Amino acid sequence: MPNGMCALVAAAVLIGTSLRADPAYAQATDTRADSESVTALEHTWLDHGDSATLQRILAPDFLHALPSCDIIDKAEHVDYVAKHPRPASVHSRFERLDVRVYGSAAIATGIVDKTRDGQAGVRRTVFTDVFVKRDGRWRAVRAQETDVVQR
Repeated sequence: MPNGMCALVAAAVLIGTSLRADPAYAQATDTRADSESVTALEHTWLDHGDSATLQRILAPDFLHALPSCDIIDKAEHVDYVAKHPRPASVHSRFERLDVRVYGSAAIATGIVDKTRDGQAGVRRTVFTDVFVKRDGRWRAVRAQETDVVQR
């Protein structure tokens, strides 16, 4: 290998090694992993929003602001879901989902579109969910949703 090529390879190795040791690089990597974890939780919450799943995802101090202007706690939310399971004909999907991580807090925002047997227009909501990382685990502490009004 020519000397110039050896120097180039050595420089690339040194730069790569120093980037991995750089706290900013580690933070960016951790942030990406945390963002992916919160995104996965959002999908689990949407796809399997049963009581057992909610018990795992929601923090003990969870509060949910509803379009009805009610604010319910974790127990009330889990109880409501248990008493009102989603009909098999209703399907939910994220029209949009964005997650931002700020240290041990993360904010997920997006739009959920619900259809009934493929028919659009059942319900569309915009939401904000706040997660906190406690004991190495992401848990939802706040949720808010608002019905989207068609114009």
